[in-house]
Amino acid sequence: MAFIDMAAFTARTFWDDPEEVLWLNMAVLTQVAKTVQGFGGHVLGLRGDGVFACFGDRRMADMRVAAAACTAACAFILDSAKGPLNDALRARGMEPVRLRAGADFGDLTFVRIGTESASEVNVVGFSANFASKCEKYAGSWELVVGEGLASLLNPVDLSLHEEAPKRYTRQGEERRYSFYDVKLSPYLKHSEFFQEQLKGRPLSSIIPQ
Repeated sequence: MAFIDMAAFTARTFWDDPEEVLWLNMAVLTQVAKTVQGFGGHVLGLRGDGVFACFGDRRMADMRVAAAACTAACAFILDSAKGPLNDALRARGMEPVRLRAGADFGDLTFVRIGTESASEVNVVGFSANFASKCEKYAGSWELVVGEGLASLLNPVDLSLHEEAPKRYTRQGEERRYSFYDVKLSPYLKHSEFFQEQLKGRPLSSIIPQ
């Protein structure tokens, strides 16, 4: 799963005209959501200034395909925003945006929470929570991933984040969970492959060579 959002968007809502902020929010999140779907992913939430998405399911013959699709999608989104999208914003006389992403791998549990008259489906699971935390560790134009996803990627594309590992302590027991910066250029090269191979088909249709 992955979280992709706009950095410093709260400050932008403070300074900019509300209509301009609304247009920007809709334009960016719509494009991010379309890209996620183009890479075989599923949009699980459009929250504020970000998109929550997941890739793959238990039908996958090889979860490395889902991991690569997730990473390639994030790389493509960040590259597209940094280049064509920001060029278009500058042409409109608007300040450019800065995107960042966090991701991890693991099981998700879907549960409806609330009351009979006011409820929504939420996602519960460590990997989803940690993917969100990774997004906060990422700088502009960066992807940070938890060790679950990192285990499915090429080690040469990873570098341990300077603030890793995250330590969790309970009743005297400490466990550590690492997270990594991802070199995006190798996955950006594969982005065209995923979009050409899928064209609306599920990720499970890709058979690893």
